[in-house]
Amino acid sequence: MMYAQSAFRFCDFIAVSILIANVAVFTLRFFLRFVTFLVTRPWRRHRTFTVVISDHLSPLYCAVCQQEAKEGEKMRRLTICRHCFHADCIDPWLGEMSSTCPLCRAEIPPSPPEYPLLSLFFSAGLIDLFNNKELR
Repeated sequence: MMYAQSAFRFCDFIAVSILIANVAVFTLRFFLRFVTFLVTRPWRRHRTFTVVISDHLSPLYCAVCQQEAKEGEKMRRLTICRHCFHADCIDPWLGEMSSTCPLCRAEIPPSPPEYPLLSLFFSAGLIDLFNNKELR
C-alpha cells in the first residue's frame, strides 16, 4: 500500500513537472516569436496624404508620371527613402512590378501579412496555404 502511494505521488509529480515545463517552453517560445515579430515586421511601407499647396514649399513631383502634384491629389511617401509619388502611379509599381523605389532603387520592405497575429502561432507557409486565392 505504501509503495502504491509513493508510486502514485511520483507519477503525479512527473506529470505536473512535464505540464509546467511545457507551459514554460510555450510561453518562452511565444515571447521570442512576438519580439521577433515586432522587430522584423515593417508596420508601414508608405504614408498616404493629400496635397495641400503652400507658397513656401516647393511642389511635389512624381517620378513615375513625371508631373507635379496638384491640390487635393492623393500622394504616397515611401518610408524607407521619403520619396513621394501619386498613389495611382506607385500602387501598380509596388504591387506587381518591383519592391524598390522607382527613383533611388531603395529596397522597400514587404507588405505586412493580412492577419499579422496569426504569424505568431503558425508558419508563413501554412498561412499562405490557407490564404492562397488561386486554389479557391
